[in-house]
Amino acid sequence: MSSKLNIETRENISSEIKRLQERCLDVCNIIENSPLDATLTPNNIGEKALSYVEGLRVEVENSQTQIPTDENLIVSQFLAELKEKTKQVEELTEFTRASILDVQNEIKRLTDLTNTAKEALSRPKIVQKDVRPEHLQKAKETFQLLKTELHGLIKSLFPDKSDAVIDVLGNLMQENLNEESSGYIQITPDNFRIMEILKDLKIVTPNPYNPMEVKIAY
Repeated sequence: MSSKLNIETRENISSEIKRLQERCLDVCNIIENSPLDATLTPNNIGEKALSYVEGLRVEVENSQTQIPTDENLIVSQFLAELKEKTKQVEELTEFTRASILDVQNEIKRLTDLTNTAKEALSRPKIVQKDVRPEHLQKAKETFQLLKTELHGLIKSLFPDKSDAVIDVLGNLMQENLNEESSGYIQITPDNFRIMEILKDLKIVTPNPYNPMEVKIAY
């Protein structure tokens, strides 16, 4: 808006100057084309000229050149700039608050990692002992004992089908220990009844995508 007022003021002043220039030209033409004033003498020509110039000065001073003004213009511009600056400060504040929150979260994450690392370092290190032949022999004896007890338990639970149950459990364990296998084995007509019993005991679980396959449930 200030730019518009400046343009209007410049145009009005230019128009007033042009009008005065045209007036001066008209006066010059009148003087040149007018008959000599009989009252002019070498003694009073300077005085009359000064009087005429004084009249022009008064006319110029009294000329009305319109300069558009707005009493609220400066206040309006100030308020507009203040509003824009306030908006920028609010945006900067939100950005700063978000940045601080990000930094706090990162500090917390790093602190948690540091605490975890300290906790891990503070734990006593596990000293791995050398495996000796007597250790292997002890493990074999323990395994055979557990195997014997397991077979005895299976025979007591399934007196008529203990061999078949042991065979199925052996296959399930073998697939479970095979890293390249999914752990499932097929349900066949021969092991169907045994699989149903193992399902009821929650020992095996079926494949959700193929109900004819089961694996150890633990």
